[in-house]
Amino acid sequence: MGQVRLDRLVSHLTGLSRKDASKFIKEGQVKVADETIFDPAFKVSDSQSVVIDDLETQVSDIYKKRYFMVNKPQGCICADKDRNLPVVVDLLQDELNLESLHCAGRLDLDTTGLLIVTDDGDLNHKITSPKKEISKTYLARTNLKIEESLIDRFAQGLKHPKEVKRYKSAHLEILEENLGKVTVSEGRYHEVKRLFELCGLEVIELKRIAIGKLNLDETLDEGEYRPLEESELQLLFA
Repeated sequence: MGQVRLDRLVSHLTGLSRKDASKFIKEGQVKVADETIFDPAFKVSDSQSVVIDDLETQVSDIYKKRYFMVNKPQGCICADKDRNLPVVVDLLQDELNLESLHCAGRLDLDTTGLLIVTDDGDLNHKITSPKKEISKTYLARTNLKIEESLIDRFAQGLKHPKEVKRYKSAHLEILEENLGKVTVSEGRYHEVKRLFELCGLEVIELKRIAIGKLNLDETLDEGEYRPLEESELQLLFA
């Protein structure tokens, strides 16, 4: 990248306009290599770091796409904004320019577990596109016993009266009397809940534990997140 104007970097990092970024710098809110810089036209090199709101970012990393694994809690909505409910992106308060980050796909309000948050629109599309058939795996706790016969019913594909098309084959593994592990490849609206509903069961707890071969990091408590490694991104499509 070589050298770049400080106001351009600040604008990219914060989502501010160039005009507001310049004002921000002139107010002494930005440090470069531990020195407060007041000149918006100051040239910053790849080897330096920028500090905004006590958050330090290496200049060489600023234009890289960001990928985060989030363990979504209940009561948090997968939307950019909501007047009444907390949104997932608000969990990433230690990151700059939250407005550019978006959930790759959605989990219901009461569903917990693995969610990818990124500013990479191409990756977002690949994860959510039905044509890609990226598998998603869930733990589903039901109100009644899960009978062995449901394994074949899920595998055959079921038709819900509220859906035009039948669901594609889903894989069900019974872990406990009322706990199943379900893998689907479509990601349609309420898919796992509706599959059980068609079999006379209600899902009372639902947690996504994997996308493709990327498993939820169980060291993350609900509401916590961490960056994804490049090798982990490949697991999404493995």
